[in-house]
Amino acid sequence: MRYTLITTGLFSFSWQIMNIKQVVIIAVIVTSVIACKPKQPEPSGAAPPLPAVTTVNPVAPREFRASWVAAVLNLDWPSADSLEIKDHQQRAVVQQREFIRILDEAQQHRLNALIVQVKPNADALYRSTLLPWSPQLTGVQGKDPGYDPLQFIIEEAHKRNIDIHAWINPYRVSMDLLPATLAALSATAPGGPPSVYVSHPQWIRTANHRLVLDPGIPEARQWIVRIVSEIISHYDVDGIHLDDYFYYESPTSPLDDDSTYRQYGGEFSNKADWRRNNTYLLMKMLANDIRARRPEVRFGVSPAGVWRNKSADPHGSDTQAGIPNYDKAYADTRRWVKEGLVDYIVPQVYWSFDQRAAAYDAVAGWWAQTVRGTPVQLYIGNALYKVGEASPAEPAWRAGNGVSELMNQLRFNQHTPGISGTVLFRHTSLREAQIQPAMAALSTERWPTPALIPPMPGSSRSTAQPPVALTLTQAPGETLLGWQTADTAQETAYYALYQVNQSWPLMPESRLLGTQRNQGGRGAWTVHTAPLTGTARYIITAVDRHHRESSALFFPK
Repeated sequence: MRYTLITTGLFSFSWQIMNIKQVVIIAVIVTSVIACKPKQPEPSGAAPPLPAVTTVNPVAPREFRASWVAAVLNLDWPSADSLEIKDHQQRAVVQQREFIRILDEAQQHRLNALIVQVKPNADALYRSTLLPWSPQLTGVQGKDPGYDPLQFIIEEAHKRNIDIHAWINPYRVSMDLLPATLAALSATAPGGPPSVYVSHPQWIRTANHRLVLDPGIPEARQWIVRIVSEIISHYDVDGIHLDDYFYYESPTSPLDDDSTYRQYGGEFSNKADWRRNNTYLLMKMLANDIRARRPEVRFGVSPAGVWRNKSADPHGSDTQAGIPNYDKAYADTRRWVKEGLVDYIVPQVYWSFDQRAAAYDAVAGWWAQTVRGTPVQLYIGNALYKVGEASPAEPAWRAGNGVSELMNQLRFNQHTPGISGTVLFRHTSLREAQIQPAMAALSTERWPTPALIPPMPGSSRSTAQPPVALTLTQAPGETLLGWQTADTAQETAYYALYQVNQSWPLMPESRLLGTQRNQGGRGAWTVHTAPLTGTARYIITAVDRHHRESSALFFPK
C-alpha cells in the first residue's frame, strides 16, 4: 500500500483557541479529501510498511516565553563578582559558566528565548568597530575580555534551541555624570574604537543626570542604525530588541534640545510632535534595514505599559498612568503597531490586577485589542521581581507569596486572543527565595510542557525540509529516536518531536517532547519512558527560522 501525504498547511490553529467545532469541521473536510482519492494498489510480496507521514500535523503549544537578561550595572550578567577576577582567562571562564547557568535555568523553566542586553550604554558586549568593549565585562571600558561574549551566548543558546534577541539601549551613553565616568569615556583603548563621547561630542546631551545622545540629530539616529546593522551582519541573532529609553528625562534634569529643534524642527509647530517624529524615524529606519538585510530577524520593542490614558486620548486605555509612552518618552507605540514597524511589542505591564491606576487586565487587554488586525505579535512583560514583595498599592504581590497574582497574569496572557507570549523581568529574580513558590507553580500549572515560538502572522508555507532515514531503537526504560538531516539549503532551523495518539480522522492528541537545533548530519533524541502501546506514536517536524513547521513524519513503530 502506498501512502500519500495530504498537505495540511491549511490547518494551522492556535492551541489556545482550538475548539471541538473546529476539529469536527477539519475532520469532515479532510475525510472528504480522502474519499475523493483513488485507492492505490498494494504491492505484492512484503508486508505493507507503516505510514511514513501524518495526515494532520500535531497542534503544538505556541507561546513566546522569555526573560530579560540585563547587563547594565551587572544586574543579571556578567556578575559584579566576576569583575574582581584579575586573570582574564579565569574571568572569561567564570562569566561563561554564569551564562550557562542562565541557559540551564531557561531550559528548566521551559523558556524558548532570552532577551540579552548587548549594548547597555554606548558600549558593547560583542566585538565592534563602532563601540568600545563594555566595562560590565572587565570593569574597564575598552578592555578586551578575552572572548566574544555575544558569539559565546549565541552558540550555547542555539545548542539548546533557545533564541537570542540582542537587546540594545539606543541613546544612553552613561549611567551618571561622575568625574571618573567622564574620564573613562574620554580614554580610548589601543586598537579599539573611541567612545561616541570622544568621536561625536556634538551629539552628546545630559538628561536624567546621565549622558545621552540627542535623538533629534539625524546623524545620531543613523549611527544607531549602523550599530544594529553591524550586529545582524556579524552575529546569528534571532532578534533585535529595543527598550523604552528614547527621550528619558526628569524634572530636575531635562534634555536641552532647543538648539536641535531650531535646526531640524522647522515643519513642526511644537517640540513634542517633532520629538515623536524623531523616534518614529529611528524605528522606521531600523525596521527597513533589518528586513532588507535579514528578514528572518525579528524586530521588537518593550515600551512602558501605557501608551496614553483615555482621559488624554479616546484611543487610550482606561488608566491613570503617570508616564505614558506617547507623552513622556515621545514614543507613539500605537502608531508603530498599526503601521507594522515592529514584528513584536512587549509592553512592560508591571502592575497587579488590583492596581487602581493601571490594572493588569486593563493594560494588557488594551494592547490585545490594539494589535488586532496588524502583523505585530504581542508579548506581555511581567514583573517577576515584584513577586512576594510587600506593596501597599498592590497587596496582591505579597498575598500567598504572589503565586496567585503571577499565575493569574500568565493565565490571562494565555487565554486572551491577541497575546502570544510572556517575558519575565528580570532573569536572576527567578533565583530569589520568595519567588520559588511562584516558579514552581509556573512550571507545573502554566508551562508544564515546552512550547514553540509562534510564527509571524501572515507567514507563508514553511521552507524547512523534513528529515530522512528515521529510526526508532528500544532499550530498557528508554527509546532512541534518530534521523538524518536532508536540508541542503539550510532552511531548517530545528526539529520538533512529539508523542501523538494516532486517532485519525480527528486532530491527533499530541504532546511536544522538545526541540533540537539542526546542526547537520545525524540527529538523535532519547525518550526516557516505556515503549509506546496502542495507537501512540512518535513524530517529527522540521521548523524554519520563521518558526513555521513542515509536514510531520512518523517514526517507525
